[in-house]
Amino acid sequence: MPGSLLARSIAPESSRHRFSDQHWDLRHVTELEVNLSLWRRKPIDSVEREVAGLRATDLPDVRCRTSPPTFDADMGVLLKGRGLDPQAFDDWRADLRRLADLFFALCGGRDVTARLETTDVDGCPRFHVDRTHLRLLCTYRGPGTEWLTDAQVDRDALASGAPNEGIIRFGEPRRFEPFWVGILKGDAYPGNAGRGLVHRSPPIAGSGQTRVLFCLDC
Repeated sequence: MPGSLLARSIAPESSRHRFSDQHWDLRHVTELEVNLSLWRRKPIDSVEREVAGLRATDLPDVRCRTSPPTFDADMGVLLKGRGLDPQAFDDWRADLRRLADLFFALCGGRDVTARLETTDVDGCPRFHVDRTHLRLLCTYRGPGTEWLTDAQVDRDALASGAPNEGIIRFGEPRRFEPFWVGILKGDAYPGNAGRGLVHRSPPIAGSGQTRVLFCLDC
């Protein structure tokens, strides 16, 4: 498809996906037509150094229920449970806290699940929609989450279990950069059934890369 025609096909969707260099714009995900708010922030050097030594086996998808008053302790428990010293990750934990506070403010008191994951294999390789209210994703190391604009998605093929080749109508998926923070609206969000953001974990198996991911669900 010629570039100008592709641009016209995507342009009407700009209101569905909000991009900003400011964290306060993440709140736009709660607007009726929006299914992604993306904060395109720069990497934090001290956090990069702290997560650089994590191995793929260190945090194999560890998760827990959490809340504003318990979050700091909960993250410490997850790290200690895997034999890691929380004090070796002070700057990372401070950043996790910052992101969690932004997310808690949008969840309206709903239960929140936190997840830390280090991996060097493919996670969820098929494009899908979360059956959640909202999800926050931030990849601190390695390739970030891949996602599709609504115009790219054949939702009938998605619902029928078709492979990725059948789901993507045209073009290539977009990808979060490391340290970018995305809040995705899922199909369980009121009024958003059948319109959640379609995304997947990036394919990394055999690449030699280790991915460090933080996720919050409500």
